[in-house]
Amino acid sequence: MNIGIIGCGLTANLHAHAIQSLGYNVKWVIATNQASAKVFSEKWGVNNHAQILSDNILSQLDCIHICTPPAFHYELVKQCLLKGIHVVCEKPLSLSKKEAKELMHLANKNQLINAVNFNNRFYEACEKARLIIQNNDFGKPLLIHGSYQQEFHALPEPYSWRYQSKSAGSLRATSEIGSHLLDLIHYWTDLNVIEVSANLTSFKPVRYLNKGVMLAEDPQDDSEKVYVFSDDAAIISIKFENGAIGNIVLSEISHGRSNSLKLEIVGEKQSVWWDSEKSNCLNTAKKGEGITQSINAFSPNYSNTISELIQLVYSDISSKDSPKAYPTFRDGYLNACLCDAIYESSKNNGAWVSLEVQGHE
Repeated sequence: MNIGIIGCGLTANLHAHAIQSLGYNVKWVIATNQASAKVFSEKWGVNNHAQILSDNILSQLDCIHICTPPAFHYELVKQCLLKGIHVVCEKPLSLSKKEAKELMHLANKNQLINAVNFNNRFYEACEKARLIIQNNDFGKPLLIHGSYQQEFHALPEPYSWRYQSKSAGSLRATSEIGSHLLDLIHYWTDLNVIEVSANLTSFKPVRYLNKGVMLAEDPQDDSEKVYVFSDDAAIISIKFENGAIGNIVLSEISHGRSNSLKLEIVGEKQSVWWDSEKSNCLNTAKKGEGITQSINAFSPNYSNTISELIQLVYSDISSKDSPKAYPTFRDGYLNACLCDAIYESSKNNGAWVSLEVQGHE
C-alpha cells in the first residue's frame, strides 16, 4: 500500500510511528516547511517530500494521513477524495458542520474509506465500557459527566498555530481535547445530543510575546501584543435524546495534568467510569455492592491506540467488506455539529442551543 502523510509535526510523527509499527512504509510526506520535512523524511525513511500536494503525488497514493492544523483539513481532504484517495484525518474533521457534512457525503459517494483519529476508543477499558452500557443489565443512562484537563496552555507558553484563528479556528479546548471526550460519550452510549449550554473563556485575551513565548504580563514594556480569543477552558451542559443530562469540564491550563480524561456514566442499574491516567483500569458499581475495578494487563498506550485504528482502516481498504469498527467521517460530522452548537451557545451567554437529532444523515 502506498501511503502519504501531510504535515510533519508531533501528530504526524505519531502517525508515522504507528504506520511503521504495522509493517508499512510512508512513501510521501508533504509539508510547507521543507527543512522540517527533510528531518521528518530522514527520521522515518521516507524517500519523497514536497511542499504542495499535487495531482502527480496523489496518483501514486492509496491512502493519505492528514496531520495539519484543522483550518486546512477541509480543502486537503476534499482534494484527496476527489482523486479517489482513502483518507485518515486528525480531529477535528473540519471547523464547520457544513464542511464536515460535505466531506462525509463525498467520501460515501465515491465509496472511499474514511476515518477520524478519535483514538481513545481503542483503549481496552473503553471498549469494555461500551459493552457494559449497551447491555440491558446497565439500564437507561441517566447522568453523564466527565472532564478533560491538560496543563500545556498555561502561561508562559510558546506561541504557535494553536492560538491563531486562521490555523486553528475559533475554538481550542473544545475542539482539541473536548472533541475526544464528546466522541467517547457518543461511542459509549450511542445517544444523540439535543441541546447544549456552554461557557467558554480565554482568561488572558491580551498576551505579551517575548522571544516567541507568550506571557501574562509584559516584563520589559517592549513585548509584542498578541490576542488569543479561543477557549482556555469550557464548562458545557448537555441534554440527551433519552432524557439523560450531562456536564463536562475542559481545561488546557490545569497545572499538573498531562493528559487527564475522565468519564462516568450513571445508569438506572449501575455506573461505569474510566480515567485515562489509569488507562488499564475500569470501574463499575451497583448500589449496595461497592466498586468493582477490572484491570486490563495489556492495555495499550496512546501510540498503540492510533496503531489499532490505522490497522482497521488498512484492513478495510484491502478487503472492502470489513465492518467499520473505527470512527469515520460521520463521527467527525456529528462532532462538528456539537462544536458549532457549543460555540453558538457561548456567544449567547450560555443560552441553550438545539441540535437536530443526529444520525439521520
